[in-house]
Amino acid sequence: MEAVRCRPCALRYPRADGVYRLGPPFSANGTAPSFLTDRMRQLLAETQISGWEEALRRFTSEVLSGRLRAPSTSRWAWAKAKLTGTTWEDSLQDLVDPTRAGWKFLVDLRPDSRVLFLGPSWGAAPLALARSAAQVIVLDGVLDRLQVIAHQARAAGLDNLVLAEVHDRLSLPLMRGSVDLAVAPGLGEWLGAVGGARTLRPDSAAVLLRELRRVLTPDGQLYLGTANRYGVSRLLARHATAATYSPRGLRHAAADAGFARCALFAPVPFSHKFHQILDLEHMDRMNLSADAYRTRGRLLRVMVKTWDVSNRNGAVEQRLYPHLPGVSAVLSTGAGSASLAERLLAHLGETGRVASGATHLARYFVRPKGVAVLVTGSSHGDGAIVRLPLDERAERACRHHHTALETLTQDARLPSDLRRLFPAPLAAGYFEGQPFFAETQLPGESGRRYYARARRRYDRAVVEASEILCALRRVTEEVVAIDEGEFTRLCGAWLAELRSIVQESLRPTLEALERWLRAALLGRRLPLGWQHGDLDFANLLYRPDDTVVGIIDFEVFEPRGLPLLDLLFLLARRPIRHHHLTFGTIFTRSILTRALPPLEAGLLAREMQLLGADERLYRALALCCWLNHLHLRRDSWLVRSPSWLEANLHTVVDSIRSVL
Repeated sequence: MEAVRCRPCALRYPRADGVYRLGPPFSANGTAPSFLTDRMRQLLAETQISGWEEALRRFTSEVLSGRLRAPSTSRWAWAKAKLTGTTWEDSLQDLVDPTRAGWKFLVDLRPDSRVLFLGPSWGAAPLALARSAAQVIVLDGVLDRLQVIAHQARAAGLDNLVLAEVHDRLSLPLMRGSVDLAVAPGLGEWLGAVGGARTLRPDSAAVLLRELRRVLTPDGQLYLGTANRYGVSRLLARHATAATYSPRGLRHAAADAGFARCALFAPVPFSHKFHQILDLEHMDRMNLSADAYRTRGRLLRVMVKTWDVSNRNGAVEQRLYPHLPGVSAVLSTGAGSASLAERLLAHLGETGRVASGATHLARYFVRPKGVAVLVTGSSHGDGAIVRLPLDERAERACRHHHTALETLTQDARLPSDLRRLFPAPLAAGYFEGQPFFAETQLPGESGRRYYARARRRYDRAVVEASEILCALRRVTEEVVAIDEGEFTRLCGAWLAELRSIVQESLRPTLEALERWLRAALLGRRLPLGWQHGDLDFANLLYRPDDTVVGIIDFEVFEPRGLPLLDLLFLLARRPIRHHHLTFGTIFTRSILTRALPPLEAGLLAREMQLLGADERLYRALALCCWLNHLHLRRDSWLVRSPSWLEANLHTVVDSIRSVL
């Protein structure tokens, strides 16, 4: 349909490039251009010429290489842009990162739902919703953003999005009771995206809430996100008071607008970049985990350690909730339907795949690679982990993880004491069109805690983990001659892919690296066996006596992997205790040169002796360890910033030229 007609006023509104232009021809949005405007218009022009995928590849390359820089008038402006999500890296995430819709399992989202989405967005969140709903209507005040979403939808094969440019931020062009779910991830951002230059009414937020209530069905829901009026974001962002709420104020505003129920949540740390979601009203579900901050700077680690001591039984946690940067809510027009997460957990309990008493939602995480992770529990200590991928790429990673667990469970070579270290796969499949993967929850505390513990305890933890790792390799090793096929599987295919995505100046060095690795590895007979691929303390669980009780996250597991890679990755972690170093720095300073502390050097020497590895083979395996780290991080948009690439790719390439 190339045009729509408004029945009350008889005006016809055109549709161009997949976007309806809803607004009188004489009206203007009045939103001022941002630093993104010119480059995004160029992205649209390149899409017309070379297609969406090629245009996106060029844009991604420019952002990740650091060639695109937002104007920074001061350090304060730069810091505010980072915290409020207005950098080039944030625009790239908003374009492609499905975790922008990591909250979607908290609402009553169904395959037949009709969803209204209020921008601004470059497409990641609307497309994530479109993969789970019958129709998604996207409204925004900027035509360029809507056209970008249209091109993305076509490239992804999604034909269930309706896009419309609007000029009135408080009057929605939908009939009463016409949508099942409305989504406004940023209340202040919506009010600024539509008619941003016009004066904001003091009651704008209240009027918009009533309008959203009008368009919802009798059993509809609204997911709403806003800056906390009493949080740090209120100081950093120039949101008008009318566009912010405290948790208590949001509850009262929802009741005034006619909503029957209001469930309060908070994305942490920020609404545009979060890794967990908290329930602000219930102490026993979706509470805070400080593990994500245990590898940060020394000052923050001290604060986290203090948190562990002070926050027993949530004594401090609830006091901080009212001051978090952002607050979100699921508002229901009726009695309130169960969320997608709650229905899935109930289904797993009813079908016997998860213990019926272990379906209580304890924590809600959002992983950078596009996966929401539900942690369940019970009063008896039982529990499960349920992974919900947000796009096809994340689904492949989750499926690989689940297949690895099934492989480990069925491997008769593993003795029972080692097999108990892995989660047991419980179920995998689809629920209301959403893929899910469930496994048992293991006991123990995250190994990240050892970055802030005494040296003696850190030493015991390293020795314990290395003993477990070596035992796993011993029982699974198989001596294999490295031919062309094995070389391609182990590192050659990734090297070819890496050359295609880096800047041209790095390609000759990577080609030389491949030739050097071929000479060092081809024809060798090496014991290939168990390889976790990401054996950091974050993926180890410990008892209070510093013994390992669990190993988790097998997204890059390889049953026939190269030796030493996991061990090198583990042994090089000590500098993180005192200096928050990147892996590239650790690799060049410690791994490539074998400049490890005495304890780690002894553990490595023992393994090299058993392997019969000379210096040449060691360097080849060390380089493969670095390549494996790049491969591990390639899909994580949260870490592929220019600074990350500089420290972990460019600097390392400069260092290895001397080796080649």
